Formats: sequence, structure tokens, C-alpha cells
Amino acid sequence: MEYFKELANRANLGNWDTWSTQYRVLVGLLIAYVALRVMLPAVLRRLWPLLILAIGLAVAWTLYPTETCSIEFLSRLPVLCAR
Repeated sequence: MEYFKELANRANLGNWDTWSTQYRVLVGLLIAYVALRVMLPAVLRRLWPLLILAIGLAVAWTLYPTETCSIEFLSRLPVLCAR
């Protein structure tokens, strides 16, 4: 750990408060990119059936809005059946 602290001191990156906004944004974007590359495939594998169901529901609601809103648990959704 001391080695990394020494490297950070040599690069004048010793304290997060001394970093400029551009470096902070760059580090944040890098962390978000790595997190998405790691997590997105696993999340999509888990949610794939729900995504297919949501797309099917959207298609059914687009083609048959009255019939879709007559389904009891869907009629409780104010966004879906606001008419």
C-alpha cells in the first residue's frame, strides 16, 4: 500500500480534494464503464424473461388497449389504463 501512496504522491494525486473536476469525472466514467461491462450481461441474463414479458405486454396494450385494461391486475395501473 505504501508503494501506491508513493506513486500517487509523485504524480501529485495524493488527495481526492486536490483533483480537478475533469479527473474526478474521468475516474467516475471509468468506474461506471467497468461496472456496466461486468454487471450488464449478468443482469440481462436474469431479467431476460421479464423483458420479453414487458415487450409482449406493450405490444398487446398498443394493439388492444381496452382489452388489456380489462385484465384485473393491469387495470390497477394508473399509467397503463388512465383513459
